[in-house]
Amino acid sequence: MKQDKRELLRYIILILLLGIGIWQIHSGNTSFGSGLLGGAIGVFIVSTMKQMSIRKAQAQGMNPVDERTWTVAGMAAYTSYVTYALILAGIVLLGSIWGPKVLVNPYNLLGICLSGIVFLYVGFYYYYNQKL
Repeated sequence: MKQDKRELLRYIILILLLGIGIWQIHSGNTSFGSGLLGGAIGVFIVSTMKQMSIRKAQAQGMNPVDERTWTVAGMAAYTSYVTYALILAGIVLLGSIWGPKVLVNPYNLLGICLSGIVFLYVGFYYYYNQKL
């Protein structure tokens, strides 16, 4: 995917998130809407800073995405989803043992699971980045 198309897609997704956030605030769900707005603004700021650093590295003649970067990202992703699958298998096993005694809202559980995989990926990425 070309850089221009990638930036256009990024702006479209961020505008959609902002629109959904504004719509949720207007509908009365202010906490969810505020979270979407804050997340979209945060992602915009972080991704803009990342784009600036990539452009700065390219202006200096460096390749910001080399083979080492892809190796580290691939190892981190593989280790993250294997670790995540094993943890989820343990949770399912424990849930089948204790059954309905522990009640969890499935949307909250999905959010916890999503944050878990993101934290695992970031942790393994920095681990392999230091190791290699």
